[in-house]
Order: sequence, then structure tokens, then C-alpha cells
Amino acid sequence: MGRIRVLDDLLVNRIAAGEVVERPASVVKELVENALDAGSSTVEIELASGGRGRIAVVDDGIGMERDDCLLALERHATSKLAKGDRLDAIRTLGFRGEALPSIASVSRLRLRSAARHGEGTEVEVHGGRVQAVRDVASPRGTSIEVEALFFNVPARRKFLRSEATELARCTRVVTHYALAFPGVGFRLRHGDRVLVDAAPAPDRAERVAQIHGREFARALLPFDVERDGFRARGFAGRPVDALGTRDAQHLFVNGRQVQDRVLLHAVAEAYGDTMPRGRFPAVLLFLEVPFDRVDVNVHPQKTEVRFVRSSEIHDFVRDAVGSALSHARAVPTLGDLREPASASGIAAALLGYLDDRADAAPSVFAAATAEPRTETDPCAAPVPRLLVEAGLETARAIPLAQYRESYIVAQDAQGLLLVDQHVAHERVLYERYLAQAEADAVEVQRLLFPRTLELAPEALVVFEDERGELARLGFLAERFGPAAVRLDGVPSFAGEADPERLFRTLLGEAAGVRSAAIREPELRRRLVTTAACHAAIKVNYPLSRESMQRLLDDLFRTENPTTCPHGRPILFRLTLDTIERAFQRR
Repeated sequence: MGRIRVLDDLLVNRIAAGEVVERPASVVKELVENALDAGSSTVEIELASGGRGRIAVVDDGIGMERDDCLLALERHATSKLAKGDRLDAIRTLGFRGEALPSIASVSRLRLRSAARHGEGTEVEVHGGRVQAVRDVASPRGTSIEVEALFFNVPARRKFLRSEATELARCTRVVTHYALAFPGVGFRLRHGDRVLVDAAPAPDRAERVAQIHGREFARALLPFDVERDGFRARGFAGRPVDALGTRDAQHLFVNGRQVQDRVLLHAVAEAYGDTMPRGRFPAVLLFLEVPFDRVDVNVHPQKTEVRFVRSSEIHDFVRDAVGSALSHARAVPTLGDLREPASASGIAAALLGYLDDRADAAPSVFAAATAEPRTETDPCAAPVPRLLVEAGLETARAIPLAQYRESYIVAQDAQGLLLVDQHVAHERVLYERYLAQAEADAVEVQRLLFPRTLELAPEALVVFEDERGELARLGFLAERFGPAAVRLDGVPSFAGEADPERLFRTLLGEAAGVRSAAIREPELRRRLVTTAACHAAIKVNYPLSRESMQRLLDDLFRTENPTTCPHGRPILFRLTLDTIERAFQRR
């Protein structure tokens, strides 16, 4: 007798459940997708014990007849694909016909559905076995209750996390689909608590406000771009509002929530060097792609997709998200005063950000004079226009004063600006230096007295490997004996920085990039960022009016004048509207 046998249906369903149903959130996802595919206008979800005890999803969609209720519990039975339909043009969220039988095989499930009001069918299934089928009075739509998830697979149940963790995952699923389908009402309850209560919204902006709050929604930057048959709509968060997790990143392809590396990388590139390490911007991306140019049949849970031309999609999404980031609203404000305030209140808002020490003396505010400085001025050399205007909808910023010889107080058409002179200059130098490096046009300043640097063996290896890149960045260096390097020149813009310290810092940065297996363009950006930081003017350094004006002009010519290459904010705005309301003028 042969050794190969056909598995029985119950075992097959349990195996399929292992692919489709990982945790309560997987069940919520599949049932919500079915409700949306059924054309529902409202979807209600109820959970108990974080979904481990009970999950109920009720919709008002098209519902099912008695025969369909039974067929829906069979593997690979679906209303969403016909015999001749193409798998490369899927238009529905679900299509495999595996979800319900897989869920039913590892739980106690009750399905109740009616295609016409009052004429319903109820089916009970325990561990994959149908227990009862009865006619019931039911409103049009479908209700599915799942209890005791994994009761017959104790090993799987042991891997579930705490109630709070599983509840958070379920809530995230509901949030995703509430954002993707603003015209559908969503309500999520856990016990006696309502976690999501979103009535049908006229547009996605209103739905974002319903889900994340109006303050969060107001700070987002909208984008809507169409190109070559693709459309990307959504909202991008300001770099200054970045979070420590990706929880506020929602990516959708044709309404389907996905976790796609191509899209995540495109978003990261759109923000480029504006984000601090370990911080993530809020992004809501709704990508529309011709159905025959995306394959959704590559993952059992349908959370991954494959694009026909992924590089084209990548660049399109990068440009679409990036289009929002040069908008004037990207400049953060010091806060909106919603109640009338006194003049002292407005002064506190202005000075509190800069220095909250009680002993601050009046002399810390220095008026910007027209007299040029006689000593060496690091901002005196004009910075060329290397990049197009950032698109900030503002008139020229005019310096008014320098606070603590560290922050420039300026005015523009929209109000007052507070500018950190160090990170502003760092942004200007970074973009100039990077453009020169990529054009092999870095100006080099030879050292009057070359420096001999003794290096550890690991640092010598890094130097040998990255010698070409360092030379491209303007560092003239060569081996000098068995354990040393002679440094003869540095990029001219960094002439005021300590050349030895800068060179050693860059070798350390290169070693870190190498260990993380980061590609060459990122290595160059990291090295340029470090060099620009070392060369930029520091805090506690007085500037003339001309120097401040030149720095502001150069800053607003950069590609991103709101954050430094490390992701720190460069400037804040105190709007004229806020000032006038503070003085009760409006």
C-alpha cells in the first residue's frame, strides 16, 4: 500500500487556518473584508477578551440565501470569482473562499444571513463540523459570531498575546478599513467600551479626523497626484510630528490594506533626510493601480502585493508623497491660542520655546544691525542656488533680532519665525555639499600643515574600502606607514572645522553604515550630513543682519527648509492670526 494519502477535509481546513488565521485580528480582517465586499453601508464589530473570547461582525450588505450560507462554509467556495475570471485582475478584497471554513475549523462559529428582510438562515459550526441549520427571522445582511478561537488547537492559543495586545491589533485592522472606506460607517465595541465610532463621512479628510482626531488631521499635508494611469491620494505628516512607531502609517492599494516593502521604501525616500533615525512620519496613502498591473494573490492573508513594474510604482509614490512636503503648512507653529490671551502670554509663547530659564536677562535679545562684522563670518560667502525653490507660500523672511546669539527672530507675510541658526546653516551646507559631491565638483582646501592620524586596524580597513568615496567628498588622504593616514586636504566649506576630528568621525560613520549593509547613496548622505553638522555655525555665535538675511534666503532656497539632515526642526512660526487673537484684535 502506498504511503501517500489524501487528507480529510477537517485536517485540510485546520492547515489552511494556520495560514489564514494567526490571531483574532486575522478573523476581524477577513470578516470585515467580506462585509465590505457585500456592499455594506455600516459594519459593527463587537469583541470580548481582546477577540480571544468572542468576535462578532454584523453588516447590512446583500446577505445570502440558505444554500449560499452552507456553500460559504466550504473550502474554495466564493461568489467573487467565476470560472473564467482572471486572477491578475482581482477587484474584491476577498476571493479565495478560504476564510470562513478556516475560521470555522478552529472556533465555534454562528453564521446568520438574509438576502431579504425577515427571511434568514442560521448555521452553527463547531470545530469545522456543522451542528445545526435553521430558518430564522433576520434583517437583510450578515452576522457572524466567532467564539472560543483555537479551542481545539491549544498550541496555537498559547501563542496569543495579552488581551490588550490582541485588542490593539484588532483595533488597528478596523482603523485601517475605516480609513480606506470613508463612506461606510464603522463601530467597534469591546465589552461596554466603544473604541471606534465613525459615521459615514463625506471624504477621507473627515474620516481621518474621526479616527485620529481633528488636531492630528489639521497637521497633515494632503496630496493627490495622477500619472501614467496611477493615482496616489492621501496625507503626509510633517517631519516634526514624527512618531516612534509606524502605527500612523496606512498603505492601501485599490482599497486593500497592505504591508509592502516597495511602498514603505518609497515613503522613506520621499522624506529622505528629514526624519531622525528611529522616527516615522504619519502617512495615509491610497494608491490606485490598474487591476491587471498588481498581483494580490501572493500571500494567504493578502497583506502583500506584487507590482508588474515595481520601480515605476516606487518612483511615482515617492514623488506623490514628496509633493506634499514642500507646502507652507510643513512649517510647524508654536501652537494655536484658542482663547484670548494677554501680551505676556504671547511673549511666553515666543520666548518659552527658546529658553524657559527664569534668570534670562533682557540683553539676550540683540537687535539686528546693518553693521557688518569685521571678524571672519561663516555666512559671508554666498551660497549658490543649487535647488529649486521649496514652494513655501511666503514672502521673504526678514531678520528682526538674534536671541541668545543662537536663534534668529524673523518676520514674513504669515507672522514671526524662530530659526535655529545652527541647523538652518547645516541644511544649507548639506544640500550644497551633496550636490557638489554628486557632480564630482567638491572644492578642496589643502591643509597648511598635513595631519598624520594613527588609526586602529578596523578604521584602516574602512579607510581603504571607502577611500574613493572620501576623495569624492573632498578629503585628500593616503596611507602613511603601516598604521597611519596622512590627511592633506578637506572640503573647503569645512575649513573652520577640526579636520582630524571630522575625518575620524566620518570613518566611524562609514563603519556603522557598512555594518548595516546600507547602499552607497545612503553612505554618501550620512557622511555629508556629518560633515555639514561639523562645519555649520554653532549656537552662541553672533551674526550680522547681512549674515542672518543671507542664511534665511539660502535656507528658503533649499529643497527642505523645515528640518535639518538629522530630522530636527529648523524653524517654528507664530502666525499673525495667533498674535492678533492673543491681543484680542480679532
